[in-house]
Amino acid sequence: MTSKRRSAGVMLAAVTAGATLTGCGQLINPYTTELQYDPADGVSARVGDLQASDLLIVNDGEGSEGKLNGLVYNSGSSDSQLTITVNGTDTQVTIPAGTSVRLDGKKNGNGDKTVSPVTISSLGDAKVGDQIRATLKTSPGGSTQVSIPVLLDQYPYGDADVDHAESETSGDESHGSGH
Repeated sequence: MTSKRRSAGVMLAAVTAGATLTGCGQLINPYTTELQYDPADGVSARVGDLQASDLLIVNDGEGSEGKLNGLVYNSGSSDSQLTITVNGTDTQVTIPAGTSVRLDGKKNGNGDKTVSPVTISSLGDAKVGDQIRATLKTSPGGSTQVSIPVLLDQYPYGDADVDHAESETSGDESHGSGH
C-alpha cells in the first residue's frame, strides 16, 4: 500500500509540475493576449463619447511647437468639442458625430470629414524622445490626463524629406554583379 500511495503522490506532483511549467497555470499568470496595451508609437485615451488612438506629437527637433497626430472617434449622436491642454495652452477641435477624424488634418480613409491640423504651440522643455502631459476634456464627458510621446518629424509620422547625398558612379562600373 505504501508504494502505491507513494507512486500516486509522485504522479500527482509530476502532473502539477508539468501543468505549471507548460503555462497551464493561468490562475497565477494572465494570458498575455488579454493584456491591454497600445500597439503603436502613440497612446490611447477615452473621454466621454470620444476615443482617441495613437496620439503623438511630431517635432522637428529644434522648435518648441509640434504637430499632434492621432485619430479621434466620436461614438455620440452629436458633435463633440475636444479641448487639448498642453503646458497651460488650450487647443480646441470639433469632432463630428458618428465619425472619426485624423488630427493631422488628412482624410482617414473611412470618410470625407477632416479637421484642421492640430498644432501644439508650446512643448515647454520637452524634446524628441520625451513624453509630455496633456489633458483631454469634453463637456459633459469630463477629462483625462495622458502622457503623449514626442517623436522626430520623419517617416511615417512626419512630412520631412530625407536628404541623401548624390552618389558618383563612373561609366565603367559593373552594376548588379553581386561583388
